[in-house]
Amino acid sequence: MDNVFPFLSSLEKVVYIWLSEREIPFNAQVKMFGIRETGSATVDFILPDRNIALRCMGSYWHSGITAEARDRFGKEQLIAKGFIVVDLPEEALSDERIDKTMELAIEGQEVLR
Repeated sequence: MDNVFPFLSSLEKVVYIWLSEREIPFNAQVKMFGIRETGSATVDFILPDRNIALRCMGSYWHSGITAEARDRFGKEQLIAKGFIVVDLPEEALSDERIDKTMELAIEGQEVLR
């Protein structure tokens, strides 16, 4: 496994393993948009062959007004750079839903909560 794996959240590890098992090319934990003070972002996964940005939206890091504003701003920046942005809600990454969620996500489709 790649050296970034130990630093992923549990949700990110689920996505990492799913993509790896299917040999879908991806880059993990991609830093974008400059320095933190000017609105940097770390994108969980970029699928370069598809120009898709996957963002794992766990409740710990993505709840509350500040997090929601930061996430909305980051999504707008990614779209402006030409990415299709797919947010992966925590509940959509459960064992029961992971396959359907990821099949939609790698095609650039949003996943419903």
